[in-house]
Amino acid sequence: MIELRPVGFPKTFKWGSSTNAQQFEGDSNSGHKGVSIADVRQTASSQANTVASSADFADFKTASDHFYRFTMAWTRIFPNGDETTPNQAGLDYYDAMLTELEKYHIEPVVTLYAYDLPLHLLQAYNGWMDRQIITDYLHYVKTVVTYFKGRVKYWVPFNEQNFLPMDSQYMTGYHGKNKTEIFKMQHYFNLSYAQATVLVHEIDPQAQVGGNIGNICAYPMTADPKDVEATDGLLKRVGYGPADVYFRGKYAPFYLKAFPGADFDQVIEPGDLAVIAKAEPDFMSLTYYMSSAISAQQTDLSHEMNGIKAPNPYVATSEWGWTIDPYGFKHYLEDFYSRYQLPILILENGLGARDTLEADGTVIDNYRIKYLANHIEKMREAVEGGVEMVGYLTWSATDLYSTREGFEKRYGFVYVDKTQQLKRIKKQSFYWYQRVIATNGANLKLTLA
Repeated sequence: MIELRPVGFPKTFKWGSSTNAQQFEGDSNSGHKGVSIADVRQTASSQANTVASSADFADFKTASDHFYRFTMAWTRIFPNGDETTPNQAGLDYYDAMLTELEKYHIEPVVTLYAYDLPLHLLQAYNGWMDRQIITDYLHYVKTVVTYFKGRVKYWVPFNEQNFLPMDSQYMTGYHGKNKTEIFKMQHYFNLSYAQATVLVHEIDPQAQVGGNIGNICAYPMTADPKDVEATDGLLKRVGYGPADVYFRGKYAPFYLKAFPGADFDQVIEPGDLAVIAKAEPDFMSLTYYMSSAISAQQTDLSHEMNGIKAPNPYVATSEWGWTIDPYGFKHYLEDFYSRYQLPILILENGLGARDTLEADGTVIDNYRIKYLANHIEKMREAVEGGVEMVGYLTWSATDLYSTREGFEKRYGFVYVDKTQQLKRIKKQSFYWYQRVIATNGANLKLTLA
């Protein structure tokens, strides 16, 4: 019987949580791991005044220490990024993680690049500014996908690769000097993504691959057509333009306009567009944290990461100024599904806060429970309305370094006490999410009683 009016989440729906190697692993000198741009990022970021003075990054050398994780570190597999033979200690490192996950029947989702380029490649040829990066990246991809064939079903080649035009320094270690350079790095990301997608399917036909979009739900601030136009422009630059590349295999003319003055003939070589067109992703990997209200009076939206964090006066905000908008999540899911007709895997969704460890050793994070419950409820409405989804992963499984605010901005279900040798303490939200998973999203009550 055809289920025309589904109720709740399907039995195949997957629940979980995410982490990121450069924010979570630490151990920068163990197992012959090489140095990445993440290991030296603090100095450059501090000079650029982009990190809060109290962020406490400690150079990422000691992060959260862990057993479960989300991304693989390129420098664990190839310490310099371009060796012929992989580092066996790095392969063993992730083999141990997968073995532990398999022990508890936890299915892994692996992202292959999340802002942690091997530093050697940046020093050797400016990393993502040179076509050689594609060859080196694909060698890394081929190595890990072949080695872990059959053990990883879901691969994500890049984390939020659409944000590169707004934050090239953070994502690549190189600050693009003009639009041609910015587009060049984005283009090499896109070529690498497309070829990685084909490569994964060739090596492991049972595996699935999906490009990742980091995005918001963007509303016009008013009904003024100028505000609507500004909103449409932002969505094309940050959302639809990159998504057309990942999910349709082509550059839309409106997306190329986001790089005014760029010399595309200098960057795109014969055959490149055919390479991008060959990618056939199995799902969309999306992240969502907030909505924004866009006004034509705002400036430089195409350049600044904070441009997508424009305040929305009609919704509440977190203590970090990020809007809290569950309906925006539903709108975002429905929007992207109607446009691209691919199943959606939510890679990140969560609330960052300054959690407090109480005297009795507990962490009561009702605000996080409320945020997640309301977002999951709207996700359920989207699923019941016909949006096909693979699953939902929160950010994050355990406390880790936030990209800009360090350890004081916590997202996890597990509190990590840096004053007590990284002691783990399960927050109230841990037990709440455990129940959500056990009931397949049916029980979202805010209390545990």
